[in-house]
Amino acid sequence: MTTSPAEEGRVTPKDVLSLDEASRYLSMDKAALSALAAERRIPCLQRDGGWVFSKKSIDKWRSLQASRRA
Repeated sequence: MTTSPAEEGRVTPKDVLSLDEASRYLSMDKAALSALAAERRIPCLQRDGGWVFSKKSIDKWRSLQASRRA
C-alpha cells in the first residue's frame, strides 16, 4: 500500500519534486512515472493538474521496492 506525502509527515518545499525532477531523480521516463502516479503505485499528489512527489516518500518507496525484489 502506498501512502501520500501528507500521510508520511510534514513535507517541506525543498522535499517536493515535480514530475520532471522526480523522473530525473529516479532515472525513469516521465510517461512511465506519470503512469505509476495515475495508478497510485508510487507516493504522489496531484496538484494544479500535475503530479508532485515527496523526495522522502520516493526514497522510502524505492527502498521498499528493492527489498521486495531481494
